Amino acid sequence: MSLEDVIKEVYGSPPLKIEPMSFGHTNQVYSVTLSDEQIILRTNDKPGILEHTADNIAILSSLGLPVPRVIRTDVSMEQVPFAYMILEHFPGRDLRYELEGMTHEQMTELAQQIISYQCSVSELPRGTGFGWVPIGEQGPFSSWTQIIERDIRQHIDHIIDDVTPETIVQLQQMKQRYTPYFDQVEPICFLDDLTIKNVIVAEGKLQGIVDFDWVCYGDPLYMIALTQTAVVSDIGDQGMPYVEALCRHWGVKQEQRALIDFYSVIHALQFIGFHKKEHNDVCKQRMLSFLLEKINRDANRTA
Repeated sequence: MSLEDVIKEVYGSPPLKIEPMSFGHTNQVYSVTLSDEQIILRTNDKPGILEHTADNIAILSSLGLPVPRVIRTDVSMEQVPFAYMILEHFPGRDLRYELEGMTHEQMTELAQQIISYQCSVSELPRGTGFGWVPIGEQGPFSSWTQIIERDIRQHIDHIIDDVTPETIVQLQQMKQRYTPYFDQVEPICFLDDLTIKNVIVAEGKLQGIVDFDWVCYGDPLYMIALTQTAVVSDIGDQGMPYVEALCRHWGVKQEQRALIDFYSVIHALQFIGFHKKEHNDVCKQRMLSFLLEKINRDANRTA
C-alpha cells in the first residue's frame, strides 16, 4: 500500500497532490491536497516515534493550546511498512520564513502567546526523570546536569579546529559555574522545539503549533536559548526582538539572561556541526562568531 492508497482508504478518493515538506529531521512529512481540503501526513519507519503523539496532542489540546486535530493514527505497520498520522493542516509557514517580515508588535504578541503555552504546560505534574519523552513518561536522565554535560560532550568536537584551547577552557569554566544551578533544576515539562519551526504563522499571526512526538522535562529556558541560537543561525539580528520578547514575557532576570546565552552556546555547538556537514560556511561562521562573543562576554563579566 502506497501513500496514495493510505489517503484513498481514509477519504474514499485519491489525493490530488502529495508533496514532501522541506523541513523535518525525525519524520517524513507530506502536505496532501484533496479536492476540498489540505491535510498533513507524517510517516516514520520507527513506530515508537509516533506511538504517543496523539496522546500528547490530546493533553495539550485539553490545556487550550492550538494544536492540530488528529484525523487518523496507525502505528501497527500491518497495512503499510511505516507508521503514520494524518493531521489537520494549518495555513501559513514555519516562523523561520515569516519572522523577518513581522513587525515588533507582531513579534511581541506571538512571544506572549508562546510563553503562555509554555506556562500552561509547566503546570503539568513534574516528571520522574529528565529529558525527552512522551508526556507523563519517565525521562532517561536523573538530573538536568547530566543532560548539559552530555550535550557539551557530544558536540564540542565541532569547534576544536576553529577556536583556541583557552576558549574550550572558558566554556568548561562557564559550565562549572552554573552546575549548582543545574543540580537544583526540577523536571518541569516544556515544549522543547517551539522555536522558529513548529510555530505556524500567516501574515504575522499565529495559526497553530505542531510536532509533539515528545516533550522535555527540565529547564524551560533551554527552549528560549534554542530559539535564540536558531534565530542567529538562520535569520540574524532582524529576529532578535522576538527572542527578547520571549525573555520579557517569561520574566527573565539578568542572571537568567546570561544563563540563556550559555545554553545558546551549547546549542551552537550542535548547529556548527550541522552547518559543517552541509558545507554552509556562512551560517557556520555566524554561529562561531556568536559563540565566541558570548564566551568572551562571560569571561569579561566574571573577571
